[in-house]
Amino acid sequence: MNDYNQEFTKLKSVNSCLNKRDELLNTEAILEIKESLKIADSQTKKDLGQKLNLIKQAIQASCDQRIKEIQLEQEKDSFTNFDPTFYSSKYFSANGGLHPVTEVIREVVSIFQKMGFDVADGPLVESQEYCFSLLNMPDYHPARSMQDTFFLKQKDEIGENYVLRTHTSDVQVRYGRSHKPPFKVVVPGQVYRNENIDATHDIMFHQIECIVVDKRVTMSHLKTLIQKFYSEFFGQGNLKVRLRPSYFPYTVPSMEVDISNPFKGKVEGKLRDQEWIEAGGSGLIHPKVIENMGFDSKEYQGLAFGFGLDRMAQLKLKVSGMSQFFNGGIDFLSGNKF
Repeated sequence: MNDYNQEFTKLKSVNSCLNKRDELLNTEAILEIKESLKIADSQTKKDLGQKLNLIKQAIQASCDQRIKEIQLEQEKDSFTNFDPTFYSSKYFSANGGLHPVTEVIREVVSIFQKMGFDVADGPLVESQEYCFSLLNMPDYHPARSMQDTFFLKQKDEIGENYVLRTHTSDVQVRYGRSHKPPFKVVVPGQVYRNENIDATHDIMFHQIECIVVDKRVTMSHLKTLIQKFYSEFFGQGNLKVRLRPSYFPYTVPSMEVDISNPFKGKVEGKLRDQEWIEAGGSGLIHPKVIENMGFDSKEYQGLAFGFGLDRMAQLKLKVSGMSQFFNGGIDFLSGNKF
């Protein structure tokens, strides 16, 4: 197996690492393996598939390693010879500015508010009851395992360790128990997961949860809502939505949401020729969750739709790596990149 580390050693930015990764994943040797897979017998196809996966994993690992090194170098450089009393008109002025993710969150919330949605918030340190149990996740569900969730030492009144919430879905039952249906609400906020940090993942990120509870809610309502939101967010009235079957314990049926690529043919890189972009998860709220809110599931139904706000900010602002939002780079955060 080739050592791909040397391909990334001299690269100085996250974007250059991602471009090099894409270049290596489309070399003639890899394309030949993909062509061979089309005509190979079952055993050869299995061997070639394993070989291809190993190559892809090696390239991705080398790319991730260099990105981590770059991020550490940037953090170190940010505090070298730092003088807290220094003032520079290059970076500071009398007029402050919003963080780019905050700007995107405000735009997203504004679109939902125009459609009649309220806005709610919830605790970042959450009980397992609201984060998991009341959302139809039993004790053995993998979302409760240490690989996904940050558990705190402090325990709640029933003896379970508090957690850093893993999704804004924790507000579903909280909001339902304090409001009478029908209602429409969105819940933006920070969430935490024990992820491997790379260009599109971090241990802290932002989500928004969209919840509707009424006496008659259908998949047609869900798709129409999603299409209306993304069409306005990306400024494309003809944007299409595709729903793919999936599984979430708190919705049934559950659907992954894809949207037609609003950047097709307009940007460089992977998005240029891509037909669809994965945009979030959705579904009709599970009857057990409706009942945990305190409502009769035979009388009331609900829909839920959620997505990563940082991912939407990356797409809209054409930012390559998520870490750029949070590593404190003044040039980037001052808006010079947008």
